[in-house]
Amino acid sequence: MSTTPTRPTPDQPLSFDEPDGVAARGTVVVLPGRGERPGIYQRLGKRLAADAYRVRVVGDATEHLAEITVQVKALLGDADRPSPAVLVGSDSGALLALRLVALGTVAVDGLILAGLPDPDRQLEVAAEAEAEVRASCPTHQKLLRDTERAVFQAGALTSERIPDALREPVDPAQVPVPVLGLHGDNDQVSPLERVHADYAGLPRVELLTVADGRHDVLNAANQRSVAASVVLWLERLKLGAELPPIVRPMQPSEQVPPADQSPRRDVLITADELRDQLQGDNPPTLLDVRWALGDPDGHRHYRDGHIPGAVYVDLDTELAAHGAPGAGRHPLPELADLQAAARRWGVRTGRPVVIYDNAGDTAAARAWWLLRWAGVPDVRLLDGALKAWLEQGFELATGEEQPPAGDVELRAGQLPVLTADRAAALAEDTGGVLLDARAGERYRGEVEPIDPRAGHIPGALSAPTADNLTADGTFRPTAELRDRFAQLNAAGSAEVGVYCGSGVTAAHEIAALAVAGIPAALYPGSWSAWSSDPDRPAATGAEPGAAPHHPEQNPASTTPSSGESP
Repeated sequence: MSTTPTRPTPDQPLSFDEPDGVAARGTVVVLPGRGERPGIYQRLGKRLAADAYRVRVVGDATEHLAEITVQVKALLGDADRPSPAVLVGSDSGALLALRLVALGTVAVDGLILAGLPDPDRQLEVAAEAEAEVRASCPTHQKLLRDTERAVFQAGALTSERIPDALREPVDPAQVPVPVLGLHGDNDQVSPLERVHADYAGLPRVELLTVADGRHDVLNAANQRSVAASVVLWLERLKLGAELPPIVRPMQPSEQVPPADQSPRRDVLITADELRDQLQGDNPPTLLDVRWALGDPDGHRHYRDGHIPGAVYVDLDTELAAHGAPGAGRHPLPELADLQAAARRWGVRTGRPVVIYDNAGDTAAARAWWLLRWAGVPDVRLLDGALKAWLEQGFELATGEEQPPAGDVELRAGQLPVLTADRAAALAEDTGGVLLDARAGERYRGEVEPIDPRAGHIPGALSAPTADNLTADGTFRPTAELRDRFAQLNAAGSAEVGVYCGSGVTAAHEIAALAVAGIPAALYPGSWSAWSSDPDRPAATGAEPGAAPHHPEQNPASTTPSSGESP
């Protein structure tokens, strides 16, 4: 997915493209407000691009009005651009967007106006208070104050930044397309009563008022909800749904629309969202699970650099028991042992937990699954793992963290598990499916680096969990995951089970299934337990029902495929 922005130049808008292989659902061109650089819309651009909208963010029109107008005309006039085409404007950008559409300078299918200002309003704001006036989001406020990021020009709200050309009134009745207005109920720059008057003249408009939103409402503290409101409106526009000509404030209960009530946000958290929550009133407990097959130095990697406040978790000793060979290499820990470990990590009742590693969350998912299985309700994975945090330029800490002891009370059995017999039955059941999360070569029996026999459980389908991630290590868009699992018959009413080498990467696949809204059960013993039982058959080859195979020893191999955990 092309969501990593390039540094914009005066001739190059900031671009966010739809996922590779997915048809674009439309074109969105964003006009920033006065003093804003395109980079401040990175989170909005990534979110809309993840939903397959092609997004372009141009520069501040108050600095280069003629040049930006030419850019917008070229972007929207491109014959190859996906439809529908929507123009988004914030602050002074909203004034320009409204003007371009009303005068017929550009042709669009919809218009989104955020923080539409009164160009004649003179607001006296002290420099030190500008961040609070502009934004409710802590990260957004920090960017305002961080001159090295160069995403804002300080003092823009207090200067005469709006050009005379944007002060000239236009007839709102001449706007021929549906309009979505986004406004913060705590916007000191654009008072709500004035905004209602401005929007009342538009023929087809919806005004959504964001709770505790300030002037830069597209980057509000509840930015995901705002972005989801935009996606929902875009989908209605694309489908041709009637957009009623109403002006109304949005009630607090409506702040999270159906488009954002997806399982994804219950499983994953972005680096930006994590940074915001760490600065909030109830910061999450952070767990660092550095672990990979063949690398015993996870703890050293943690000490060399980790997200501030994160506690190191040892997968081998804290996320697994050590039982008989028939139980597999990573049996589930005893509940009392897991609870004692969780309290050492600082896990507390009522406090969220966020977990990450440095390998696309393939190890972190084991801790995610165990805590969910043990009844901790709010546990999420850092999407993109440590790499995503570093790519945002956020700081690391070194050494050890010593959190206060936690008080969590765990209850086993909150997620389903499979016995070996049930896994075998599920693989043979036409109403269910058993997925093998290991690399394809291990499934086919071409290599087996660690377990007694090569191959797979007869009837199981190959579904390498590495294929649930994009090239940058983040989970694939929800729609792509749903399509992938539907092709594996893991959808609808089918009962789904997952195994891997020892119950580690299978948890990662279960997380991907959860993002797609598909519940699944874990076979904890996985292939390490199955293959140690000589009475259990093994199939080889690419087909799930290949003839059972009982090799006397492993095929020659020393390492699994890159990035795979057992």
